[in-house]
Amino acid sequence: MLSISYDSSFDGFLSVVFEIYRQHLDVGEIRPDRSESPCNMFMQPFRIETSDESAQRLKRAIINQAGLEILNTLDVAFRSEEDGIEMKILAYLRKLFSEEDSRYAKNPTSDEMLPIYMTARSVRHEEGGMLGMVRFSRMPDGTYFAEIEPKYDILELMIGHFRGRFANERWAIYDSKRGFGFYHDGKGREPIPICIPNMREVAAATKADEFVRLWQDYYQSIAIKERENPKLLRRCLPVRYWKHLPERQAPSKWA
Repeated sequence: MLSISYDSSFDGFLSVVFEIYRQHLDVGEIRPDRSESPCNMFMQPFRIETSDESAQRLKRAIINQAGLEILNTLDVAFRSEEDGIEMKILAYLRKLFSEEDSRYAKNPTSDEMLPIYMTARSVRHEEGGMLGMVRFSRMPDGTYFAEIEPKYDILELMIGHFRGRFANERWAIYDSKRGFGFYHDGKGREPIPICIPNMREVAAATKADEFVRLWQDYYQSIAIKERENPKLLRRCLPVRYWKHLPERQAPSKWA
């Protein structure tokens, strides 16, 4: 039985699934490179490299069998980075391609699809909430910069929103938890992936500008001491997000 490793990307995972079918591999686990859990010593390590051709072929097969919406749901669920999500998606695809039931493809209550739907819903929920928690600061060159650390790998899902809202501005959003981001040049082109080797220098260049002070002043002005509710605040605005919210960095009337 094999312990298959890959580069952690969705196309990399689809390449793994493609090779499992092509080579009739007996797979016990699928391990992304990002995983920190120990490898199963009773399984044989096996590496599969990402193939754009294989990934595209499998995407077309999924769309033909189940539709584009299902492919998008699998992609969103995959972004949860949940341990074992690969094996859950593989179980669904095996049932999907078995052709035992033509109605199975879009059945959200099936044993294989329900956990994937639930995971995808959690990812989409954070994506929607994170759109309201991105705080830009202006860098010396005029670029607007924001740093986030979401629980799930949602940055790529969010980019379309900001590209539409700030099409004529130069901005960058960086996921420091995963070490990558996107930069938009304000000229209508697609945002490009970026990697920042030294986040300390960027943080030093984006401190305490007028946007930071605006957020702080705004929240100071609307805070009502008699209505403070720390428990409700933490439930609606999880503490893990506070690090990148300027209104939570200044002395506040809030608990």
